[in-house]
Amino acid sequence: MDPRLVPGPHGLILTRDARDLGLDAALRAARRAGEIERVRPGAYRVVSDRPARFPSQRHAQLVRAAAVTLERPIFTSYSAAAVLGLPIIGRWPDDVVLLGATRNGHRRRGVVEVSRIGEPAIVEVGGILMTSIEYTLIQLCRAAPVADALAAVDAALRAPRHPKDRPALTTIERLRAEHERMLPYRGSRRTEAVLERATDRCDSVLETASRLLFERHGFAEPELQHSLYLDELGITAQVDFFWRDVEAGAEADGRGKYRRADIAESAETVIAEKDRENALRRRLRAFDRWDWRDCRAETPVVRRLDAMGVPRTRRPRSLG
Repeated sequence: MDPRLVPGPHGLILTRDARDLGLDAALRAARRAGEIERVRPGAYRVVSDRPARFPSQRHAQLVRAAAVTLERPIFTSYSAAAVLGLPIIGRWPDDVVLLGATRNGHRRRGVVEVSRIGEPAIVEVGGILMTSIEYTLIQLCRAAPVADALAAVDAALRAPRHPKDRPALTTIERLRAEHERMLPYRGSRRTEAVLERATDRCDSVLETASRLLFERHGFAEPELQHSLYLDELGITAQVDFFWRDVEAGAEADGRGKYRRADIAESAETVIAEKDRENALRRRLRAFDRWDWRDCRAETPVVRRLDAMGVPRTRRPRSLG
């Protein structure tokens, strides 16, 4: 690739910069050679650079490209959530989401402009303009499936439990206050459905997805992050889900913590977790755990909950 094609501080090569330097032909040649790829119109990334690993990171990269190719955009909803590192359960959109100038949203190629409700606070994060975290999440609640919005809201509310944890980005009180300030608006009932389920005690997206599974199948609502002292290990364990009436506990875990590059560290992690799990099984009347594959399939988790004796005390309810 022509050494004069250098990414800017945003990590992208812009068509306008190449044109200003008389490098249009070099840009076209690099693209034909597969040395660069388009992120969005007018912005390219070097293929040899480390690619975004997760869909949320790819959407955040799309936002950064839009931030330097559009005229002073203000991001909100999915796009602002991605920049803030908030998760969703479903699929990230292919379009960036901007705050519109009026109450009438509209769509154009690669861009969705959502209706402006009131006058939101605007903040800058890493050089990118976006609506406040509260306004961003409410816009997400209006447009996204409840599961997506709840995953993001739970993550934003999550109370730090360890010294290295990120502070909570907002509180349920601030979200409710912003919701009330914005009323009336289209989609407010979807927002209320999310806010009434939101909690600061979910440690992962999988836990949020599991709570929605419990509700879909009518299982009793559990206590979250319940503390149990394991005297044989001399530690206090927190169980993701605890049903006090039947002395049953459960945990929803991904497998990433067992797949570290350091094999010795991974082995120690597995041993420590197995000791903890054995102690929990002796402490509780019933205990089980599941991962993303089980949760997506649903039936394995439902069978385990039934086997543990978790009661079905709620009317089964599926949320869109």
